[in-house]
Amino acid sequence: MSTDPAVRPEPEAVPHDHPRRRSRPDGAVIGIDFGGTKTEVALADSTGTPLRRIRFATRPEQGPDRVLARAGAAARELAEHARAVLGLPVVAHAAVSPGVILPDRILLTPNLPGWESLALADRLALELGVPSVAVANDVRAGALAELRRGALRGADPGVYLSLGTGVAAALTVGGRVLDGAHRAAGEIGYLDPGGPPGAPGRPAAAFADGHAPLEELVGGKALGERSAAELGQELTADRLFTSPDPAARRIAREALDTLATAVANIAVLLDPERIVVGGGMMAAGAVILPALIERLDRAVPFPPAVLPARFTADASLHGAITLALDHRCVPAGC
Repeated sequence: MSTDPAVRPEPEAVPHDHPRRRSRPDGAVIGIDFGGTKTEVALADSTGTPLRRIRFATRPEQGPDRVLARAGAAARELAEHARAVLGLPVVAHAAVSPGVILPDRILLTPNLPGWESLALADRLALELGVPSVAVANDVRAGALAELRRGALRGADPGVYLSLGTGVAAALTVGGRVLDGAHRAAGEIGYLDPGGPPGAPGRPAAAFADGHAPLEELVGGKALGERSAAELGQELTADRLFTSPDPAARRIAREALDTLATAVANIAVLLDPERIVVGGGMMAAGAVILPALIERLDRAVPFPPAVLPARFTADASLHGAITLALDHRCVPAGC
């Protein structure tokens, strides 16, 4: 467990109106969301409502030890706040990160160098000094939050589509989020968007070449890079999708067409009752959602409802909180 004061993160001020020393028998939970850019740690009550948060820059180039130490310092600070100020014990911890999380390593997470050999659950339990920490993929955890407390509640099956720096999805069936045989279900960034290799707007490479073809066409990072190359300025997805500039509109139209085709194919295969869309690109939801609905209505025999997610920018953090709430039942067998 790290005691290095240099890794103490700066807390983010989050308003809350919780009386001092309030006693609650059900306890609180702590969720940790590791991302390539930022990491956020949250204390939440038994309903999943965040009570206090601490956010810090991940700085993945410093390696996983440093990131875990910062997260551990934040979690201990929040646990002390829960005990001393709110009169709440912390009864469970959970963490989420990009990639395929296995017991001894994490795969498909290029934005977190060094994590490919990280046993995340064991290392976090050691760092936090607790018996266990539940861990999961960030997008599937976001789907869990939507399933329990958001826009996927009551839908079976359902699809959660995350549009952000990258693109990913998750399938919910029978009240559960599907992991897949290799815990890689929903990694749609690796879908082949079709068309001849090397054609305009079509990447020539595939996973075997170290690429994620669909993500490299429609992900937020890819769209920013393409707008910089073709327009002379790097635009966020919401600015790109709402720009009146003809060149920007062309890029946006091509990206939306590719994305909508992929989503329609997913809908034909899975026949979901509902597709819920979240992630940072939903700042342009007024453009994205109608484009998806139009394509689904034309291409899918039984088109699903398409709705915005309840949790957007902090979906993964709410996923970590929801995972922790589920995890607290394990010792009691509930």
